[in-house]
Amino acid sequence: MKNHLINRLTALLVFTCSLPLLAADQPKAKGDEKPATQTTPKAKDSTYPLYGKVVTITSRTLTVVRSESEEAKESKFSIGASTEVVNGDKPATLDDVKIGQWVGGSVKKATDDGHDFVSKINLAVKQKKSTTKPGTSKPKKEPDVAKKKDKAE
Repeated sequence: MKNHLINRLTALLVFTCSLPLLAADQPKAKGDEKPATQTTPKAKDSTYPLYGKVVTITSRTLTVVRSESEEAKESKFSIGASTEVVNGDKPATLDDVKIGQWVGGSVKKATDDGHDFVSKINLAVKQKKSTTKPGTSKPKKEPDVAKKKDKAE
């Protein structure tokens, strides 16, 4: 009888200790999974829009400035065979890109120390109208009222 009781206690102990191992092998319920949307923003953060005036273009690089200002910083991007070139909704080639032309598109951030990669160039974009902030516009010329009065006298 004593052996029988020891056998049952040993079996109960082994069963109790193995429950966490059995639970780890079970697939997770649908409610326990993280939603896939948490990984999606990282993918969106790896690309950004391209808009600028072409300064130089080669078969490997595209250099643009983002405004007409003389102080505008040049941005240099890598391009390759996988770069898609379009003119609106029509296909185009890199030969269609001209210096001084305003282009748009999308750019993938560089994963290494190289330049960001242009995945798409759209030739059918127009230059944005320059907007001036209040108080930064050029002062208006005052009319020459005094000179007109002198001439009238």
